[in-house]
Amino acid sequence: MTQPSIAPLSIPAYPDVVVVMPAYNEAECIEPVVREWIETVGNLIVVNDGSKDHTGAVLDKLAEELPALRVIHQKNAGHGAALLHGYRVALDADYRWIFQTDSDGQFLAKDFTVLWTQRDGSPFLLGRRAARNDHPLRVWLSGVHANVVRALFGVRLADSNVPYRLMRADLLRRYLDKIPQEAFAPNVMLSILAARDGHSLGFHAVSHRERTTGVVSIRGWKTAKVGWLVFRQMLGFRKGLRS
Repeated sequence: MTQPSIAPLSIPAYPDVVVVMPAYNEAECIEPVVREWIETVGNLIVVNDGSKDHTGAVLDKLAEELPALRVIHQKNAGHGAALLHGYRVALDADYRWIFQTDSDGQFLAKDFTVLWTQRDGSPFLLGRRAARNDHPLRVWLSGVHANVVRALFGVRLADSNVPYRLMRADLLRRYLDKIPQEAFAPNVMLSILAARDGHSLGFHAVSHRERTTGVVSIRGWKTAKVGWLVFRQMLGFRKGLRS
């Protein structure tokens, strides 16, 4: 009698790392994005930031199928709060490396190795959107932001807020203690801290696809409002570092 085949246990491709991914209203693309990252890297934590569509339900269904996926639901508090929540959960899970990316499908999981293979040279590595597929206003504001960061903190960051970053857990844990809980752009602050400490951030070129689903939540006049908020928070952050 032929014995039924038994599927092998799923072993993460990179057991020492976990991917942190905030999500908000990404029901149209979240499933293929989750599958792409789990198939390529392995362990994944998704923080559903109070999505108003079916993102949460899609994630819960995927979690029943995929052991490598952990889903966290929180009330809508913004991208920054979702990031900080995800980072702390990842640190509590005791992984050696934390990788962060977004859930909109604009970044490719296959580019993960671009940073992973350089990890022996630095505990804090960033990607750089080589050909950025965003609205020209957002690209322009990112350039303005880079100049503001340089003026306030004396560091040159090619893509300071890029959601494609690999960080060693012990360093991230130390830096998180310096990040305000209400920070709108904690990734920028983390990049500043790493650069000021002399770490080589790399800014290795990675792919950036055009967004094909969902709606960008920050647009129009809200972009200027958010820019002013971030500027004020950066001033407070600088003051805190000096005290």
